[in-house]
Amino acid sequence: MPKPSTIQPQHGTRPLGRIEVLPHAIHTIAARAVSESYGVVGIAAPRLRNGEAILLPPERSGEGIQVRIANGRLIIEVYVVLEYGLRMSEIAHNIMSSVKFSVEKMLGVPVQQVNVNIQGLEHSPTARREH
Repeated sequence: MPKPSTIQPQHGTRPLGRIEVLPHAIHTIAARAVSESYGVVGIAAPRLRNGEAILLPPERSGEGIQVRIANGRLIIEVYVVLEYGLRMSEIAHNIMSSVKFSVEKMLGVPVQQVNVNIQGLEHSPTARREH
């Protein structure tokens, strides 16, 4: 079984050893940043089912985040469902900024891109109860 790709943060000039960060750890950081973003209903599966988004439970949220490493930089794809009635472009830019900031701050590794894929829109749970 091949070893999963790892990223190595570079801090200081005299290494005392090696630090490797597996994509699962990056998924966790990105998932937290996405989930805490305003207007996000949840993280979705990358594939639609019968044309509809599949919201993932928190324990499977890593499936809705893909991480690639290119030239020592990270490219992160996130799949989300947003709240209906809000400006999608603003929410997407906030997600991009939040994920990039969180990953770079915690790992010290540059993030080249954060791509936000909006899989669907849903009314907020409070709006559903009011109708």
